Amino acid sequence: MAHANTPAVVRAWISQPPAWLEVVSLKQPVDSALEHLDAGEREAISLASELQAILLLMDERDGVTLARHRGLKVVGTLAALELAAAHGLVDLQTMFDRLRATTFRSPVRLMMRLLEQDAERKKRQEGRQ
Repeated sequence: MAHANTPAVVRAWISQPPAWLEVVSLKQPVDSALEHLDAGEREAISLASELQAILLLMDERDGVTLARHRGLKVVGTLAALELAAAHGLVDLQTMFDRLRATTFRSPVRLMMRLLEQDAERKKRQEGRQ
């Protein structure tokens, strides 16, 4: 998060992280088999393996493939947001709008399908009340 291309708002946020955030460094060097990935993906996969993490948040396709081959369970940003919305923690439309204002890219059809599913879920929940 300290990379030169990291948005200023993210660098400012990480310079004074919230109390719930634990910053952990790798104990072992990054596996050379991951060298073709970007630094963030290399370190995330290495750290998840080292910590025996139950879940890894990653969107980059090559990184996801390698992580899964190493036995890691991987979830993408959209799936994480969908799950948070299903638990009433976030509004999916608002989160997608915020994502669109960043460099995050995802197929529009996928986002529309997730929004439709979210609307259907909300209708079902309203019907139960």
